[in-house]
Amino acid sequence: MNAKATAFSIDELGFIQIAPTDVLSAVAKGELDLNHLARLEMANRGLDKDGHWVGFDKAHLIHKTKGAKA
Repeated sequence: MNAKATAFSIDELGFIQIAPTDVLSAVAKGELDLNHLARLEMANRGLDKDGHWVGFDKAHLIHKTKGAKA
């Protein structure tokens, strides 16, 4: 793991250890944007950037993801 300080425990970040190698490789090469995927997942859960429920439409607007109703 990166030596950069984080508020997350190893248990919380452990999902990265079970990620398939081809996925990790794509992320490392910049072919897969985990930031975009995280924003999309947050929007699909109806959450704002802080993890608070705001509803699906508003969350998609906040995260600038498809699914937002203008």
